[in-house]
Amino acid sequence: MKLITKSSLTFISATVIFFLIGSVIMYFSVRNIFSSNLNDILLERKVVLEKQIEPDNVERFYAKEVFVTKLESECVLSFSDTVLIEQEKYVLYRKLDFPYKVKGKNYKVSILESQTKTDVLITKIVIMNVGLAVVFFLILFFVNRHSVRNTLKVFYKTISKLEEFDLNNNNELNLDSAQLFEIKKLNSVIQKMADTLKRDFEVQKEYTENVSHELQTPLAVISSKVDQMMQSDNLSQQQMEHLALLMETTNRLSKMNQALIFLTKIDNRFYTEGSAFDLDQLLKQQLELFEESIKQKQIKLELQIEDPTHIYMNRYLAESMINNLIRNAIVHNNDTKSISIFIKNNTFRITNSGEELSFPADKIFHRFKRSETNKKSLGIGLSVVKSICELYQFNLSYFTKNKLHTFIIKFK
Repeated sequence: MKLITKSSLTFISATVIFFLIGSVIMYFSVRNIFSSNLNDILLERKVVLEKQIEPDNVERFYAKEVFVTKLESECVLSFSDTVLIEQEKYVLYRKLDFPYKVKGKNYKVSILESQTKTDVLITKIVIMNVGLAVVFFLILFFVNRHSVRNTLKVFYKTISKLEEFDLNNNNELNLDSAQLFEIKKLNSVIQKMADTLKRDFEVQKEYTENVSHELQTPLAVISSKVDQMMQSDNLSQQQMEHLALLMETTNRLSKMNQALIFLTKIDNRFYTEGSAFDLDQLLKQQLELFEESIKQKQIKLELQIEDPTHIYMNRYLAESMINNLIRNAIVHNNDTKSISIFIKNNTFRITNSGEELSFPADKIFHRFKRSETNKKSLGIGLSVVKSICELYQFNLSYFTKNKLHTFIIKFK
């Protein structure tokens, strides 16, 4: 929910509650005012009636909306509401009862004053006030909404620029100035953070490039020297085995270094350029590279391409992604020796037979996770696939059943 929507709903809720409470209070307040006015009118009529009533003709006295009743004891002056039925309708009256004593006899005189006009007037006043209040609140609501929207305009621009901000680009993050102190402070903090991130990213990028160059050079020297030593004629069998182990370890370290640098470049969005191409054509090209390995292992390959799939990404990363999945399917195959590749509806699926995992399935994309049957593997290939899919927001999933391992990639 947006801030402006949240603030508007809060405003409306508070307004409705206070409006309802205020309306009730206003209604009874106006009604009390009119009741007091009716009481004054009744008191004025009382004064007039006391002059009009003849002492000898009290019980036969008649006047409109005036009733005289003989009592045994004296009553007290009081105001009350009463209802009369007129033309089959209930009509509300305000009544004044006051005592009248003549020749030792007690009488109660009741004077009635209709509240019909008063109720109509109250209704009109309430409707008028409700209408004015609704108009007032609507004006206040839209003014408040417009004010909040203008206040947050710089905030939304900041969010938009942050969404478009990319560390790989040389563009600087330039945020707009704000008049509101809180947003001005927020932009200042974000600007400092973006500058720090940009600087740290450049340092990390430079470090990665330096490591790539500086480590590969000594590893190449070691590999060359070991190769020269292995050419010597005066080496014993044990020395040859030690040198072979050293050569294998050096090569493994070189491959691991290259793989980690490659992963770092992917995570740091080093490969920003992309192009559109057919996935099925790329797949066939990669399968040609593994044709000899598939024949040597006598693996049965099933390829099913139901419709062309076009993707947009860095072609080198696409080749690496497909290459690692095919290599993984070949290396970890078992005696069943089968690989199935399926492409349909922007979905790539590769299934291979293989032994059960020696670790939980949810850790298969973790770095340096290797099966017990292939200790020589670096355990980085599937991590590379995951990093590439995360870079392009592809949906990568894995499941295994009956010694069949399936990887699925759903492209955008």
